Amino acid sequence: MSRYLTIRADTCYSAFAATAPLVAFLATLPELRKTGPVAFEAAEGQPWVAVIMTVCSPEGTYASGGAYLPQVNVVELVCSDAGDPAWYDALAVRIAEFLDWSAFEDHEERQMGTPS
Repeated sequence: MSRYLTIRADTCYSAFAATAPLVAFLATLPELRKTGPVAFEAAEGQPWVAVIMTVCSPEGTYASGGAYLPQVNVVELVCSDAGDPAWYDALAVRIAEFLDWSAFEDHEERQMGTPS
């Protein structure tokens, strides 16, 4: 099974971030490796995770074909239920802090870290 951690600026997905600086930041994280123009996954030896950057509708829906987008308004971490939740939460908070956004666990509606 999987769980989803959502990183966004607000509940309406109204704020966008430039993709290039975000991709550059994620590329510096040793726990991730780039797998596509707007996708990362866990580096070898790390808990399984997929990181997706895309554009989300105000209702919270998106589809990602993996194509490069100049701006995104959501970063989604697809996490394994078998992994350490604290590891995933810490990764989500670091990404959220870089963007000055907030990270949420969708099913629990739980916010992680300090709100922006």
